[in-house]
Amino acid sequence: MEAKTNYKKRTREEVLAWLQRARDRKDAFQRKANEIFAEEERLRKIAADSHYYDIAVK
Repeated sequence: MEAKTNYKKRTREEVLAWLQRARDRKDAFQRKANEIFAEEERLRKIAADSHYYDIAVK
C-alpha cells in the first residue's frame, strides 16, 4: 500500500514570506539574547568594581 502525499504547492511569494518571518524571529531572538548578555556583563562589571567578590586574604 502506497502512502498518499498531498502536498500543497507553494508559490514563490509564500516561500519567501515564510523565510522572511523566520529571519525576523531569529533577529528578534538575537536582539533579546544580546540585551540579556549586556545586562549580565554590566552586573558583572559592577560586582568587580565594588570588589564584592574580592575577599581573598593576602
